[in-house]
Amino acid sequence: MGLKKMKFILLAGALLAPLAASAADRCSTKQAQAAEEATDQMKTWSAIYSGFKSFHHCDDGGIAEGFTEAVVHLLASDWRSVGSAASLSTKDKAFSSFLLKHINASANTEELQNIASTSGAQCPPELSSVCEDIHRAATLALEEAAQ
Repeated sequence: MGLKKMKFILLAGALLAPLAASAADRCSTKQAQAAEEATDQMKTWSAIYSGFKSFHHCDDGGIAEGFTEAVVHLLASDWRSVGSAASLSTKDKAFSSFLLKHINASANTEELQNIASTSGAQCPPELSSVCEDIHRAATLALEEAAQ
């Protein structure tokens, strides 16, 4: 193989590799349907984490709203489980970002108020950093929702 041809193949590979990677990360119709069904069943932190691992590349539109609803509802209705969320967030920084991203203004305002209040007043001392992040996210979401 000639040097010119080898350079062309290397250049083409370098240019096409990101496209192949982004195609692999796209959410297919089948995955989107599975993700929507999964978000309806997310009642625990392990279920939310499993959904995140399986469908993070589908986190847009209605699926993102489903993730938001699951995250905010679980924080608001079962604050005692925040330790599980913190444990998963500590082990997986991408999940931590995902979790905080889904405490947003599209969520139920009453649940956001509950989270803001509870995270500020009922935080286990060993989770203070996580609670501060959750409190900040809920407060910002409420401010944005009020605008």
